[in-house]
Amino acid sequence: MKRFQLQSTVFKNIAFSLLGLALLNAAPAQANVNLNDYISYLPTGASVGFAAENLNRQQTIADYNQQILMLPASTQKVFTALAAKLTLGDQFQFATDLVSSAKISNKILQGDLSIRFSGDPTLRSGQLYQLLAQLKQQGIDTINGNIVLDTSIFNSHDRGLGWIWNDLTMCFNAPPSAASIDGNCFSVELNASGAIGELVQASVPSHFPVQVFSQVRIVSAQEAANCAFDVVVNDNNRYTLKGCIARQSNPFGLSFAVQDTDAYAIAIVMNQLQKLKINVNGQIRLALQPTNGTILASHYSKPLPDLLKQMMKKSDNQIADSLFRRIGYQYYQKPVSFQQSALAMRQILSKQAEIDFGNSQIADGSGLSRQNLISPAALLQALDYISRHEDTLDLLDTFPIAGQDGTLSGRGSMGEAPLAKNLIAKTGALKGVYNLAGFMQNAKGERIAFVQFINGYSTGDLESRTKRSPLVNFEKGVFNALYQNP
Repeated sequence: MKRFQLQSTVFKNIAFSLLGLALLNAAPAQANVNLNDYISYLPTGASVGFAAENLNRQQTIADYNQQILMLPASTQKVFTALAAKLTLGDQFQFATDLVSSAKISNKILQGDLSIRFSGDPTLRSGQLYQLLAQLKQQGIDTINGNIVLDTSIFNSHDRGLGWIWNDLTMCFNAPPSAASIDGNCFSVELNASGAIGELVQASVPSHFPVQVFSQVRIVSAQEAANCAFDVVVNDNNRYTLKGCIARQSNPFGLSFAVQDTDAYAIAIVMNQLQKLKINVNGQIRLALQPTNGTILASHYSKPLPDLLKQMMKKSDNQIADSLFRRIGYQYYQKPVSFQQSALAMRQILSKQAEIDFGNSQIADGSGLSRQNLISPAALLQALDYISRHEDTLDLLDTFPIAGQDGTLSGRGSMGEAPLAKNLIAKTGALKGVYNLAGFMQNAKGERIAFVQFINGYSTGDLESRTKRSPLVNFEKGVFNALYQNP
């Protein structure tokens, strides 16, 4: 990324020539930025792990608990991005194929049609419709056989170990399944404009094959402050909304994650075939093993670099875990579980990027799992590798830019110079977690790699008023110190 190239190749060669063996043989320098000067800004009880290195000088400039194991949250995506680059390559695309071994005669496909899903997290229902429409373009209007949904590329559960149960209905926690349509997320419109005591009306757009029932009461604003709103999931993608909400003058929308992804995909496929007026003289079922045959039509996702940019800039969990599962599939050449994909990613990064994970634990590719345990030191090694191999990896462009885009566009601690547009970092946030992993330039134009892990962050009874101000003060102090560090 040009704006983060800190010096020209010529300048680098001159610098290394001057430093020579003196730099290579020098004893490790003491950290220059003392985190103890800033820890007091954070709420009592917060845990901090921090590591920063001047990559030009190969010098540690901040070291605070960098070996401690902590929740990485979405900074875990740095590992996923690197492993995807090393394993899948830039030409990789998710493919959704229509496959059949049957003959076509008189506009009839004389046998089964398989829809082979590959875990494409970006597949939209409109794209699936256009894929099925290619059957019409090939002169097929009847299928004398079954519709087979092949989701065999992934194995075991569609969620990682340690994902929080009461987040599973949220779209950021949508399952990264083999058949993923519209991000496995649907919308509901709620109308709470009725009288106090009446039920909220819930309606779902007809193209979403789900059922939503409302048991939510309309209450006053005062009562709503002490009343929970919740959603309960039943079989066959049936959802019951419970609790109460304050009266609203206008309808508003909420989104929820699909729970039974196979049933969801089956319903969408059958509905689209009906719209296309393609008759099916058979049943629709799931494949028990991978299907083979002639590919009649295919839809491809954008290539890996585009997927990674969306994953990193927007912190897209479904892209992260779909890639995580494909990394495991590519490594073992067979469908694997989340646990096997975790082992694959660890081995890939250990062998190819020489990352020493120590006792770190990997549970998923997104950072959603509370079973992930990573040290700042391990993540700093990944950043160092990315920096040294940027010419071939081209990953720096995927990081959010402070004060400009992605999840750093509105971060209060770095919206002004010298940090704005100068610092790039993958963010990581869960309840009580505020992490960063990325790069910046110091005042001399040297590249700094850093990892910030803050876990156990809570402002207690002042949560609604002072939630972010301690974090802003801490980060302003630390990163300005890194910028000014001689």
